[in-house]
Amino acid sequence: MDDELPCASPECTADDWRRIRDALLYMGRDLHQRSYVVDAQRRELLWAEMDACLLLAQQIEASLPAAEA
Repeated sequence: MDDELPCASPECTADDWRRIRDALLYMGRDLHQRSYVVDAQRRELLWAEMDACLLLAQQIEASLPAAEA
């Protein structure tokens, strides 16, 4: 079985990237809420995933063109 991903990435519009950013922000909030009902070891894992989602969302936000008024 071939585990390699194709070299070419899909073409995404600015709106696509905004939806991806919004989904990452939503996922980060969801992970934060879930962290309240788990033990400390699991909480650390959830917080690490939350941080990764929020960091990626910030990177996407910084690369988006300014919204047109």
